[in-house]
Amino acid sequence: MISGWIWDPARPGEPVDVDLVEGGVMLFRVRADLYRPDLEEVGYGDGRHGFAFTGLDMVLPHSRHLVSLRRASDGLDLLASPHWIVRSPPRLDEPALRFMTEAFVQASLAARAPEELSGGIGFLLRLLNQCINAHDRLAGAAGRTAAAMREGLVPRDELDGRTGGIIDALSRAYPLLTLGQAGAAETAPEVSVIIPAHDHFDHTYRCLESIRDHFPRRSCEIVIVDDCSTDETLLCTLVFAGPVRVVRTPQQLGFVGACNAGAREARGRYLLFLNNDTLVREGWLDALVDTFELVPGVGIAGSRLLAEDGTLQEAGGIIWRLGDGWNWGRGEDPAEPRFLHLRDADWVSGAALMVERALFETLGGFDSHYAPAYYEDVDLAFRVRQLGRRVVVQPASEVVHLEGVSNGVDVAGGGLKRYQLVNQRKFQARWRDVLAGHRFNGESPDLEAERQVRRRAYFIDDTVPTPDLDAGSNAAVAHMRALQALGYKVTFMPADNMEDHQPYTASLRKIGIECLHAPYARSVEQVFRDALVAPDLVYIHRYSNAAKYAMLTRRYFPKCRIVYSVADLHFLRLERQAAVAPGDPHTVGLVAQKAGELAVMRVVDAVIVHSSAEARLLGELVPEIATHVVPWAVRPRPTPAPFAQRAGIVFVGGFQHPPNVDAVRHYADDILPALRARLPAATSSIVGSRMPEAIARLHERGLAMVGYVPDLADVLHRARCTVAPLRFGAGIKGKVLESFAHGLPCVMSPVAAEGLDLPAPLDWLVAGTAADFAAKIVRVHEDEALNQCLAEAGLAFVAARYSEAATRAALAGAVDRDAAEAAAAADPPAQPAARRARTAAAASSPER
Repeated sequence: MISGWIWDPARPGEPVDVDLVEGGVMLFRVRADLYRPDLEEVGYGDGRHGFAFTGLDMVLPHSRHLVSLRRASDGLDLLASPHWIVRSPPRLDEPALRFMTEAFVQASLAARAPEELSGGIGFLLRLLNQCINAHDRLAGAAGRTAAAMREGLVPRDELDGRTGGIIDALSRAYPLLTLGQAGAAETAPEVSVIIPAHDHFDHTYRCLESIRDHFPRRSCEIVIVDDCSTDETLLCTLVFAGPVRVVRTPQQLGFVGACNAGAREARGRYLLFLNNDTLVREGWLDALVDTFELVPGVGIAGSRLLAEDGTLQEAGGIIWRLGDGWNWGRGEDPAEPRFLHLRDADWVSGAALMVERALFETLGGFDSHYAPAYYEDVDLAFRVRQLGRRVVVQPASEVVHLEGVSNGVDVAGGGLKRYQLVNQRKFQARWRDVLAGHRFNGESPDLEAERQVRRRAYFIDDTVPTPDLDAGSNAAVAHMRALQALGYKVTFMPADNMEDHQPYTASLRKIGIECLHAPYARSVEQVFRDALVAPDLVYIHRYSNAAKYAMLTRRYFPKCRIVYSVADLHFLRLERQAAVAPGDPHTVGLVAQKAGELAVMRVVDAVIVHSSAEARLLGELVPEIATHVVPWAVRPRPTPAPFAQRAGIVFVGGFQHPPNVDAVRHYADDILPALRARLPAATSSIVGSRMPEAIARLHERGLAMVGYVPDLADVLHRARCTVAPLRFGAGIKGKVLESFAHGLPCVMSPVAAEGLDLPAPLDWLVAGTAADFAAKIVRVHEDEALNQCLAEAGLAFVAARYSEAATRAALAGAVDRDAAEAAAAADPPAQPAARRARTAAAASSPER
């Protein structure tokens, strides 16, 4: 509708005719005789002087029309005429396109200097980016193919010069790349990958091609910052589809400015700055995010960089006293263990650097003091460390860096690379006081690369821990993590099997534990012999290793502290096994076993047990040794399913451990018959690795033989309770702790409960006979209120006694010589057993 009013004072009683005109053509004529009370109120005749043009869709069909309203008698334009009529929402129809085209053509013809067109070109590129992104989202949502999405989009026959050449190159050399899933860019991503680019589109394309081939499981967006390119980058939105956005800078800003511009547009919690001359590998992004979640205090995490020929380019960097830098490991074998674990570094390259967006914004981004490029990443690392956060390199994230593509390698030339020397001087001046503690260039690089290391610990076990297979491995990993929290760099040595055991070795390296393996390390003694720096601590796990390496440690490192973790007392388990199964060949040599275990305890500085009962026993047998009860951390993760949606009973245990084999037989022979009489529909599931055929055949007795599961939650979250009918064993039973941690009551034998020091009401779960076992299983399986009460008590018990803090505090007393000696001196001499059997916290043994 177009409406208004007109009144001629010379003829106050006569209505006036009004014409609607476009382009000199009269479209409509109406008489202004509609009543308007507002006109009568102010004295304009009798108020019958209003007009309205309606139903104009047919005569004004386009998005924009310039129309005039004129008095019909003499063609006089009314006030505010002519006037643009614009549809809402606007349409890109022919008149609108013709209008925009004419405006820009005239501007291009009138321009006398390239600067006069810069603003217009930037405006058009932003519009192009907006329209193509919207086009691709809509086309993708409609299920159209990549070819259909591009069909007819660019009128090639109308383009010439540089633009035509770019379009030809795009269509010939760069097929459309679709990254991730359609619509992924619409949701808030977890990570924003910021790729600054100035020309070199071929490398940008290859970089995104590698991202497509190794797209992460974490949600992400790709933000390409076009820093005033003049090549195909201008039209890169024609090539990339998916969660890809292009940010155009109004003028060339250089690496520092382009990265900061991309960060301002980013939406992710984490920012990952990635050079366009990189090729990512599997896990490149996920491993960096995992680092922030798994490793305390990380502020910056960087990828390990490889050269195109596969050699190591850097695994973090060293900054020397004068501000000059080294790429640590450059040209070395990338498979060498010292380059494969997460570690603190002076800085990590901005070629592949992740930082939390909030921290980056707090620090004001990369400092423009180093514009256009070089040392901005080093300075950021030093500022992050100044705030008490860590700067780490994560080798689990690998990126191939085509070094020198963008800026060359000549620092003495006239290109951008010259700023490396210029900014080194700026950096050295700013951080002179910090750098005073660094060595000069090339001095002891192996030690300088580990400048952050204050204490070193060797951790010796039979093989690489397998936490998904046995509880002893859980204890080992938890204690290694506790050592890290106490300030140790931990080096793990698999004494019995020196293989690189994947994926378990990679899991340890990912959290910063150095793992040695063949052919780079062939024996524990070789490692001892070749050590550049003596360890402060050697932690030996299990008797088999303590017997072999306790004295060897004394010989090579007479000043270091030796701690022996027994896992469980083997001789105690064998004594009980002999009582249950007299004549069992496994119990042969029991006397020698006991003598050997007690003898090796006298060699070391401290003995770690997980069971308070074992600590009391050792206090009686060898009162002269220092015994510490140390738990391992157990993570509470209660079942989300309500009681009514769960059913069944579960036994968990690795079957390489004889007590578990005997427990399942005992359950099937003695407990299950009584249970099935009262709960005929309840299923008993047997879960555990390395299940022997003799146990697997018990499915005929009404047991569900599940076998190995990688995550216990998949089974426990569907059950109502667990059982631990162990008749012999030693230490603490991980199966009981896991049950409590998953929010399930565990009906257990006295052997399974030993050393836990269970509080009421959890102590009620201990069953002395098969009949008692069956009765208590029925109660917790059927009584929702009782089940809930026990579940809450179990979760509270685990949270209080088996937390990371409890593990760390108890372990500190065992590994810290000064703390241990001070504690021993503070105890009354009349209580030697209590002094030496420290019960800082209850804990667990290597069996589930």
